Amino acid sequence: MISKVAGSFFRFFQVDSKVDEERLEICRYGMEILISTLINMISIMIIGVIGGAWQESMLFLICFSFLRKQTGGYHAGSYFTCNLSLIFCYSILVWSYQSTVDEFGWTGMIIIYCIHFLIWYLFMPVENANKPLSDLQKKRAKKYSFVISITYAMVSAFCLIWNFREGLMLTYSVILTDILALISIKKGKKEDFQK
Repeated sequence: MISKVAGSFFRFFQVDSKVDEERLEICRYGMEILISTLINMISIMIIGVIGGAWQESMLFLICFSFLRKQTGGYHAGSYFTCNLSLIFCYSILVWSYQSTVDEFGWTGMIIIYCIHFLIWYLFMPVENANKPLSDLQKKRAKKYSFVISITYAMVSAFCLIWNFREGLMLTYSVILTDILALISIKKGKKEDFQK
């Protein structure tokens, strides 16, 4: 569906006649990514509004994308599956947030960040088969993801100190990043085993 929308967009603006075939494929892929990202953003904001957590949804969008870009993680086989997976995961995340925000404290935060840094140390960044990383890219991603993670841990701690409840969504963004990384690793091992 997203591919059809991107194709319709190009036909409407007559992009096909202005760009050579190789660049057209790159432009089409970029348009598909843009449309998929917009669908994800709008869906997350709708879930946030319905769940009474629109500010937290904005925080999630920013924090999750920064960390996920450096750590990698699960990539679905199609745009539909990707969008549906994120909507499902975020719905559970908002429900978890609403259920735990009043009881969440130092113990939970410390446990979550200890697990996160263990997963980070052992597995991240997680490569995508369609977009392999060079050794230099892996080192940079590991370094940047560490800096982002430390920043998130410090901001989460300040949010607890100042009783800024929305800051818990930062910690939950880290949890979702870890879950997606572990799913991707398990999926990769399963595919390796089947070969």
